[in-house]
Amino acid sequence: MTKTRNDKLLHYITPANQVGVEIGPLTNPIVTRDMGSIYYIDHASTEDLQAKYANDPATDISKIVDVDYIWGERSLAELTQNKQPFDYLIASHVIEHVPDLIGWLNEIRAILKPGGILSLAVPDKRQCFDYERQLTRLSDVFEAYLCRRKKPSSRQIFDHVASIVHLEGKYTWSKKVDETAEFTRYYSLNDAQVAAKSAFESDVYHDVHCWVFTPNSFFKLLRELAELGLLQFEVIQFYETTGCEFYVSLRAVDHAISPSSIQLEPEGNKPLQLRTMAEENEALREQFGAMERLQQETEQLLMQEQQERSHLQACIKAMESSKFWRMRMAWFKLKQALRFS
Repeated sequence: MTKTRNDKLLHYITPANQVGVEIGPLTNPIVTRDMGSIYYIDHASTEDLQAKYANDPATDISKIVDVDYIWGERSLAELTQNKQPFDYLIASHVIEHVPDLIGWLNEIRAILKPGGILSLAVPDKRQCFDYERQLTRLSDVFEAYLCRRKKPSSRQIFDHVASIVHLEGKYTWSKKVDETAEFTRYYSLNDAQVAAKSAFESDVYHDVHCWVFTPNSFFKLLRELAELGLLQFEVIQFYETTGCEFYVSLRAVDHAISPSSIQLEPEGNKPLQLRTMAEENEALREQFGAMERLQQETEQLLMQEQQERSHLQACIKAMESSKFWRMRMAWFKLKQALRFS
């Protein structure tokens, strides 16, 4: 049975029985209020969002959700301190926008229960206007983390504006394309210069794609963050690219993540061979079985050693009680007495 977009995003989430958060739902929340207890977070209030999209023909501002928390100066933990911890958080096409990716993940981990789910829909650069942009590098992500970046850098803004393209008037596409496709740039280099300078010289926030991914590059970045000890999530589900996006479910943990546990996508954009929950349980059973076998072998060795020790003690006791032993001990004592007489 083909899974819908919502099926993928809610793979490990049951809204009716849990309390969750959705970031940036705008007019199309994954979890509606009638589905369960949900809190909506955005960068602006409902009124400000309605004003922002008032002239956008693609947005019905009457359907913009009522925003519960405005995320900006205060952290998620500070905003939601009376409601957390949560069972899950959904972020559809959000992670690519956040200026500090590592800090963002840390803030989300801070408000989730251990075992809580972070469900992501992430644009695949091969299927959208990011096609001609360079993939995100660990060094750039790490620099943003050290700087505690609160808004996109001038470099990110310039790169986004100068590089985004459309294909036959569309900014996302489902068909596979290659270098022969005829892309058209949205903006000129001068447009990019103006936007970057404006951001550099003022506090104006320019919303751009700070980060650019394919499934393979995204998992590579997760693996690198795990190697640095900067990842507090484990991967539990991956759905390959459909349309312009791929889907990843992460589970919040309190222990270090092994980089080798984060499997990279094979070549050709095949699905990752991530273990299902049943396979995870089977692997745990095998580990426990191996530990039990080792314990049994150790107990058998200890038992054999105890038996050998008991046997030797019995032999010594039998020898000491024998007639020969008593005569030998008497002779030994007589020799000692004659020697000192």
